Amino acid sequence: MPPSYEELVALVSVLSVQLTEQTKLLAEQTKLIEALRVELAALRRQAGRDSSNSSQPPSQDWPASTARAKAGKDSGESTDPSGDVPDKRVTGKRKPGGQPGHRGGGLARVAKPDRTEKVEPPACGGCGGSLAGADGKVASSVQVFDLPTLAMTVTEYLMMARVCSCGCITTAALPPGVRGGPTCYGPHVTAAATWLAAQDVIGIERAADMMSALLGAPVSTGFVSSCLARLDDALIRAGFEEELKAALCEQPVLGTDETPAPVTATGAAAETARTGEDISNPHVFTVRTMRSCTGGGVLTGVGSADLVWYGAGGTRTKKEITAFGILDNYTGVLVRDDFGGYVSYDEDLAGVQQCASHMLRHLQDVTDIDPDVQAWSVQAADALRLAIHAVNTARRTATAIDTQEIAEEIAKRRKEFDQAVACGISVNLSRPWAKGNHPGLVLARRLKRKAEQVWLFTTRADVPPTNNGSEAAIRGFKLAEKVSGCWRTLATLRRHCRIRSYLVSARNHDRRPLDAIRDALTGTAWMPPRVTATTPAA
Repeated sequence: MPPSYEELVALVSVLSVQLTEQTKLLAEQTKLIEALRVELAALRRQAGRDSSNSSQPPSQDWPASTARAKAGKDSGESTDPSGDVPDKRVTGKRKPGGQPGHRGGGLARVAKPDRTEKVEPPACGGCGGSLAGADGKVASSVQVFDLPTLAMTVTEYLMMARVCSCGCITTAALPPGVRGGPTCYGPHVTAAATWLAAQDVIGIERAADMMSALLGAPVSTGFVSSCLARLDDALIRAGFEEELKAALCEQPVLGTDETPAPVTATGAAAETARTGEDISNPHVFTVRTMRSCTGGGVLTGVGSADLVWYGAGGTRTKKEITAFGILDNYTGVLVRDDFGGYVSYDEDLAGVQQCASHMLRHLQDVTDIDPDVQAWSVQAADALRLAIHAVNTARRTATAIDTQEIAEEIAKRRKEFDQAVACGISVNLSRPWAKGNHPGLVLARRLKRKAEQVWLFTTRADVPPTNNGSEAAIRGFKLAEKVSGCWRTLATLRRHCRIRSYLVSARNHDRRPLDAIRDALTGTAWMPPRVTATTPAA
């Protein structure tokens, strides 16, 4: 028998309740799936971050990231259109060797060699006869730059005492660089040992071993350590670091960066107990001029010799940065990343150049989330790269960046960049994310807010687009960490920073490191040139 009307009503009522429950369940599942999708995107973004799309150093890249970069490199695919900043979306690495436009260098012939030797042919190349007394001329020449044979020489100084007619006895003082005692190493050995030990990749023990092998005489680690202490004391007495900071404050453009520098827990605790200084997060900081990053004097009218200062602090805070006494007195242009410790100085600065390399990595990070939806980040990155290429091409060809052709190219790229940023805000304004706003929205708003700081390099020839020069300056401290593991105390780290500041800056100004060391030990330390009314920033 067919169901009755009442039975059908009851059945429909039951199905209606089930349908309502299913609809509610589907809505909850849809909401959960969307939340999981957003969380999965965030996790994938975190797992996929490496040195190509974040500030993570290449040494911390996962093996998969390294393999991916190598695969792109071996594929032979083209790099970014500018040729100046690597396009991590394509290869991850530049091709090895010199890049297009790289200014090469090599040995230059001297006008007057120290010694000239004639090389005669042993016999006639035709008949084999003797060529003695035959006419000849110079067919070619080659200048060979070499070192003399290393051999230890011993000089005995006899300090004479003379008796004056007045009865006073006067004794000669030790020659400069001689420490006294029955025996001691001379100034040349001291300078060589100091220079080796002051390198980031050679510790004190290795320096002593190398000196022993080169000289054929025992050189102890205690002697090498004392060499460093003597040079540091000489620099402190000469007031070198104060002069360097004062010279940096006079410069029109500076770059700054920092990197962690671990100190042993025992040494940090002892120093904290003795001085009360917070050493919970030790860092090495650098402040340097940026002339070599803009081609030197091609467009700016000044030399390319850079001043580089290193300093160490127990923390990475604005208080520590201010204590160095450089940026709080500086009024020029600062090239930096967007670390919050530097932001408070912006009001007193003539301008800020945000590191374009950091911006390109942040844009690549957003692209990796969803290349289709976040296509705006690709357009913004390409516009920035092409602008960098235009400015760098102008520098290489000694063309002013305000010429009509260059200005039109930059204006075109700036328009593309601004349009891309506006699109990034629009497409991500209501896009969900696991925590807070979508990274694309955060980055787009930041690029809009700080666009003038990103594009400052297009208005001044002496401002580089990236802070790569400062990052390269402190790379040696990461190598030192790999070689030695850590520093014993913050005091030894600061000593190393002071010595490196002296040697690097002196070498940039064509002063040989060994000569600079001997000068400092004899009381005539090299000093950084100061800016005067008649001399440009040096």
